[in-house]
Amino acid sequence: MSYTVSRLAEVLADSVSWLSVRTADAVPGPDWVSCADLIAEQQAGGDPTYSWRAAAAADYARDYSIEPPVQVAAMFTLMWYVQVPSLVAGVTSAVTGLSPDVSPASLAFKRHPVAHYPAEVALLSDEVVPLAAAAVQLKDHTRAFLDGYEPGVKLGSLQRFGAVDDEVRAAIRLPEDAPYADRAATAFGVSLEEKLRTSCCYFYVLPNVAACTTCPRFR
Repeated sequence: MSYTVSRLAEVLADSVSWLSVRTADAVPGPDWVSCADLIAEQQAGGDPTYSWRAAAAADYARDYSIEPPVQVAAMFTLMWYVQVPSLVAGVTSAVTGLSPDVSPASLAFKRHPVAHYPAEVALLSDEVVPLAAAAVQLKDHTRAFLDGYEPGVKLGSLQRFGAVDDEVRAAIRLPEDAPYADRAATAFGVSLEEKLRTSCCYFYVLPNVAACTTCPRFR
């Protein structure tokens, strides 16, 4: 079967119930975040995710009546960002063996107004790439983000890069019908047999919150 980016967008939307997906020739509007612009701002010494982290931290402070440790919002924001290219590449590759272009210039997203995670994604390129190319694009994109991500707290390389493995592994597992899942996992360098996450969200440090069953602390 021949796939276009529009068809791959439908595959992604059908597989991820909470995600709205569209194709576009440019970033759709002022409320949208260009992945390329965000990374460029980081590389220039800026902190474009500050307001994102601050909004999440304010919610935790309100909900748990404490000053939340910095690493909680820092890690959730990291995971939310890398989830964008990971979902696009992981889901579509698992279903079709192909992916839209997931380089920074080819993706934009819009955050959920209350829960803060990326709830809408725009695919800005009409290029469809094979698995091997998608794996390289995902690695380069997430490394560019992670290398410049300075959230005011130390996050080790296992946390940073492990989050990418966790998100792409979860993405590959999402579709009900995923005939290329094993091939996708091999291309992206993850094991679908792994039960525990590599990275930790730190949510367990908040009052009366138990660690999730896939927390790496259970190794």
